[in-house]
Amino acid sequence: SGDMSVRSAVFDRAGKQLSETAVDLRVCECCPTTAAVTSEGPIIAYRDRSPGEIRDIYISRLINGKWTEPVAVHNDNWHIAACPVNGPALSADGRRVAIAWFTAKGDEGHAFAAFSNDAGKSFTAPIRLDDVGALGRVDIALLDDGAAVATWIEFGDGRAQFKMRRVEPNGSKSAASVVSSLAASRASGYPRLARFRNELVFAWTESTQPTRVMTAVAALPSAPTAR
Repeated sequence: SGDMSVRSAVFDRAGKQLSETAVDLRVCECCPTTAAVTSEGPIIAYRDRSPGEIRDIYISRLINGKWTEPVAVHNDNWHIAACPVNGPALSADGRRVAIAWFTAKGDEGHAFAAFSNDAGKSFTAPIRLDDVGALGRVDIALLDDGAAVATWIEFGDGRAQFKMRRVEPNGSKSAASVVSSLAASRASGYPRLARFRNELVFAWTESTQPTRVMTAVAALPSAPTAR
């Protein structure tokens, strides 16, 4: 009973808790949160829960030891009186930040990404990731040239696929690539993406019996060739 909240705590090197701060006192109950560290300090993203059950993605930044007033990355105005269990993902490098998230306003599920050049103070307009529809469960990783690689679960024609694509801050994007087919149910979990040097590492759950964690590796996608 009661509202779920997002909180922050500071610990010393010995693991002793030094402080605890409430960032947002009413948020979505089960959607995972995400955090990254910019050159100006930590930034967090999570799914908010308004009194009218609007559950959009909000961010807050730790500036001079205090969390900023949470603001929406974009006003999707998704009204849902339940938790969709579908949180956002962040990636940061210096003052550059990339975020990916899922929304389903009008019962149409889509995945989006956006960029920031001011440590998360403001973001670009949303860039749609999926081609047909999405179940969400996103992840994102910034690249050195300013672009990002984003992943999500695409859903169309009754099947689910773990997909990735390169996204540019100006809104352009590469063709989507299929990493793997997987189950459309929650048993497929949250596929994960990580960048390691010049490679991308993917991990996802294969809901067979027994359940297995699968991995794959791919080279970093290059920028599209100008024509």
